[in-house]
Amino acid sequence: MTLSQKLRVRASTDHIHIVIDGVKRYILDELPCAHALAALGHKNESYKNYCSPYYTRESLLHTYEIPVDSLPDESKWNVPQHIAEEVVMPPTEKIQPGRPKNKDTNHMMK
Repeated sequence: MTLSQKLRVRASTDHIHIVIDGVKRYILDELPCAHALAALGHKNESYKNYCSPYYTRESLLHTYEIPVDSLPDESKWNVPQHIAEEVVMPPTEKIQPGRPKNKDTNHMMK
């Protein structure tokens, strides 16, 4: 919020804004970070209408209400023998970079 108050905003349309941050200009057609808050402030709209409740201070605090114990060192793990002995191999098929080839050639004959 503090950073957004230092930014200047010009509306291009109802949904597209230019946010001026010093000499930098940002064209917003989506709503990210402080630049979005500045654009919303320019329209006298609350960020709460555009921000997921998951990003509120209250939700952040709720995240840490339940303590989560960290894992002990790997040497102290109690892993069953049959799991410890299992070997997981990497995939044998190499996937080539790029777009996959279409294996269906029937569409070319129509």
